[in-house]
Amino acid sequence: MQSRLLTRETGDLSPRDFAQTITTQLLRSFAPAPQHRFNGEISARRDPLAIAERAHRIRAHVAGVSTLAVDKFDGRLLLSGGAEGAIKLWDLEACGNPHKLFTFRPVGTIPRATQDQSAAGHTHGITHLAFYPFDPDAFLSSAYDKKLKLWSTQTCALSASFDLNATIYSHSTSPIADHLLVAVATQHSNVRLVDLKSGSAVQALVAHGGPVLATAWSPRHEHLLVSGHSDGKARIWDIRRAGGVIGQLDQEDTLGICHKFNHATASGLNWDEMPHFRASATAHDEPVNGLQWTDDGRYIVTAGLDRHIRVWDAATGANTLASFGSVIQNQHVKTASLLLTPSSLATGNELLVWANDQEILLLDLHDGNVVTRLRSPAMTNPVGPRGGQMVGNRITSVAWRGAGGSGRVVGPVMGGGNSLGAIYSSHMDGQIRAWAPHISGSDDIDEEEEMDEDEETKKRKRKAVNDAYRSLMGKQITFT
Repeated sequence: MQSRLLTRETGDLSPRDFAQTITTQLLRSFAPAPQHRFNGEISARRDPLAIAERAHRIRAHVAGVSTLAVDKFDGRLLLSGGAEGAIKLWDLEACGNPHKLFTFRPVGTIPRATQDQSAAGHTHGITHLAFYPFDPDAFLSSAYDKKLKLWSTQTCALSASFDLNATIYSHSTSPIADHLLVAVATQHSNVRLVDLKSGSAVQALVAHGGPVLATAWSPRHEHLLVSGHSDGKARIWDIRRAGGVIGQLDQEDTLGICHKFNHATASGLNWDEMPHFRASATAHDEPVNGLQWTDDGRYIVTAGLDRHIRVWDAATGANTLASFGSVIQNQHVKTASLLLTPSSLATGNELLVWANDQEILLLDLHDGNVVTRLRSPAMTNPVGPRGGQMVGNRITSVAWRGAGGSGRVVGPVMGGGNSLGAIYSSHMDGQIRAWAPHISGSDDIDEEEEMDEDEETKKRKRKAVNDAYRSLMGKQITFT
């Protein structure tokens, strides 16, 4: 660190490069942050023994947390969707010191609506949540009740509702477009486009590949969209064209469309009359349930139920042959949650954050190497409210906390006002867990605070037990 400070002061290292070297180290030092807890109860209950506040008893959603979303502007607001159908809003800035034990409580709740009520909430489990890309004051939600809903963040009031008459897996909006189209992945083979401005499902991108499991808009071209289908194909669309698919990712193509064009030109063939892709081309051998672009639009990342993750050159469509080995777990027919770190955040390659069943993997996007493996220090497998054993703490979604000012990263910036960046994960056991970079020198402070808090808890428990025995036996018995 001292040598970097010296090179920065002498002008041999620019401030931006200096910041990137720091964030590079932080990205590779993520660790569990158990001091951050999420309790779904709005107000604390009277609990002298502090039993309800023990980490393994705290639940954000009793029935399990199915999805998360963090706003891209200030990194302050966190949305969580429960398997029971409720949506909760959390203020991440409520914690003053990120190294101190703190229990977050929801600042807003949209309860589940029952079939016989006129409530605005969803009637079934939440499948996906996303903030509006240009304004954190609005967010979208979808659920197994086949509805897509638009909400006001400040008031948790319903702004619009769309009944698509099909199970919705996920939805996406363009981060740069002037249009207000939402691409919706449903159990039907067509990609549904919902126009928030007109309030109708204006268009369907017709395909015949079974259910659509994922969609992703290009961060550079506002009319380009990629969709992942259950037939293993990743289709590329230009929503302005009525001709349908303009391309398909081909796992056997490592050269790309430029090579095909050069070959056709050298052979004297008319490129305009030739098919530009194989109709039978597939991106994966099994359904494609994960899609993401890098923020600079240079690469597309796909994940399939064949337990492979592939990286594609977005300009040519070529398979870069990045190999992540046999460590990848992906067996659930739902939209997979994957994150990519911003390209300008650190030196070297971007990192892929992958929810790998009961652990989080940070992988080098192009080398495929495992950089960090995150596992919860306390593995829980409680019994659910219906008596059946839940699926442990299987991770259902991951969310990245950053602060870009306008939603687009322009430099090495991590985290909100009280954090240097964080990853949040939702789990089937009902908990939301936090993961944060390790900061040098913070362990000693945490240990002292933990000792003080443990001693206070012990005193409170001893007093409660003493009072109970004194009331029962008529005399005071002191436990030491």
